[in-house]
Amino acid sequence: MKRVTNLNKVIMLALLSIIFFNSSCSKGTNNPIPQTTTTTTTTTTTTGPIAVNLIGLKVDSGFAYKLGYNLPQNGDSNTSPKASTLRLFENGIELGPAHAPHIDIRNYGLGQFSHWGTELYFSTSDNSNPLTNGRKYTYSMQ
Repeated sequence: MKRVTNLNKVIMLALLSIIFFNSSCSKGTNNPIPQTTTTTTTTTTTTGPIAVNLIGLKVDSGFAYKLGYNLPQNGDSNTSPKASTLRLFENGIELGPAHAPHIDIRNYGLGQFSHWGTELYFSTSDNSNPLTNGRKYTYSMQ
């Protein structure tokens, strides 16, 4: 029996030695493991934010409002349905989606908009009237 106990002690000591000398624990060291990170920078040229002048705003129908506007670039057209780079904001929060079909703006609203030719069709985020809801509308273009 005494021989088995001694053998167990030797095996335990051998296992502890292996664990101690092969340990990869780095707790308490001052050498942090370097990590590689990749950063991508995108540069875009924008104009804005520019206040949307609501003078001349007309109800198109449903939730859509229509504004003929002198924008620095032409918007979407039948031949270029995604040409517009206009981004529309309500109190600094971006509305969208852009390039929305006018029927969807009229029927559903909820911030959808379309910069079509020289006109801006849009709806507010909660389908309220932009003339009376007290919010500020701005845009930017790339």
